[in-house]
Amino acid sequence: MKKEAMIVVDYQNDFAHSKWSLYVKGWETLFPFINSLIKEIKTRSWIIITSQDWHPENHISFAATYGLDDYSMKDWELKWPKHCVADTWWADFLDWFDRDLVDRKVLKWFEENLDSFSSFGWIERETQLNLDQILKSHNAEILHVVWLATEYCDLATVLDARKLWYEVIVHTRWISAVNVNPLDWENAIRQMKESWAIILT
Repeated sequence: MKKEAMIVVDYQNDFAHSKWSLYVKGWETLFPFINSLIKEIKTRSWIIITSQDWHPENHISFAATYGLDDYSMKDWELKWPKHCVADTWWADFLDWFDRDLVDRKVLKWFEENLDSFSSFGWIERETQLNLDQILKSHNAEILHVVWLATEYCDLATVLDARKLWYEVIVHTRWISAVNVNPLDWENAIRQMKESWAIILT
């Protein structure tokens, strides 16, 4: 039987604050179930991994780093509001998340001049292993993806996982989109399907 893992993508305060510019609308319908979902999964001996945005103060993805307005374009890339600054409350997990259920944790974007939405390529601080190495250390072949946000970090993580030949299952009941543009959700799901990820509703 193939071993399975689940990654909980960016379950962080910065995306859950209704007055903040990176608020992901609809996350409130997901959070009451996350601990029970993970407990259920743990009974099947799956590995639970989390990812966290963990940015330096002057990260290259921040508009403020260049003195620009949020969501400005620079060098053909969108620059974001300052968010999930390392070692702040904003970058921390939401309070009601049971951290004791988590087996491994990777930090994303923790270097000032590197930028990526994907959970792959970044490392666990204690072991210096990246997500691919962690999955292989547990002999995991199937990766389940949940949480935020559908068209950014979820999508990038799914596409990278498929490039690395993991079987990927996306639980659309447990993800949510920013939807800056009206069709962002649909386009993200289409790209996931085209990569041969399995989409569960």
